[in-house]
Amino acid sequence: MENSMKKLIAVILLVFAGLTSQSQMFERQLGVRLGVMSGITGKVIKDKKTAIEGTLGFRKGGVQLYTLLESYKVLDKNTNKNWYMYFGGGAHIGYINGYNKVRRWSNSTGYYWEEEFTSGSVIGLDAVMGVEYNIASIPMTLFFEFKPLVELQSFSKVRTNFYDMGIGLVYIFNNH
Repeated sequence: MENSMKKLIAVILLVFAGLTSQSQMFERQLGVRLGVMSGITGKVIKDKKTAIEGTLGFRKGGVQLYTLLESYKVLDKNTNKNWYMYFGGGAHIGYINGYNKVRRWSNSTGYYWEEEFTSGSVIGLDAVMGVEYNIASIPMTLFFEFKPLVELQSFSKVRTNFYDMGIGLVYIFNNH
């Protein structure tokens, strides 16, 4: 697992480096995301229309690598080109070592929540929808996003998380 994770990280970094060196029309971003999944995020955006994002995320006592392909739209073309909406999807792979909340049934008390320990590898699919604001006076972007996911944990349990919302701040590296 450890060697395959290192190879995957190396491939994603090579793709990221290759995309940034192809043209002067790319914008690169690097920053942090805080939410259920927090981590370091990097993004390459082509003409404010399409982006590929990679995130080294930390969740449930483990580490995951997320890759997302996103489409960008200006929210209001008439008044302000600093507000953008983006949406897309991708996948993640990694390791967790923490607790899942599991809904259980009891004849005497009805439904209740219980924490169940889970440790092992994860692989999953992700969606993303977000809004970002490009701060005009400095090369920074604030974002708020909603990132639901479904994943296979330890190759034995399928789990969903429809409540991963996050905020973040990224620095913009322009090639203009």
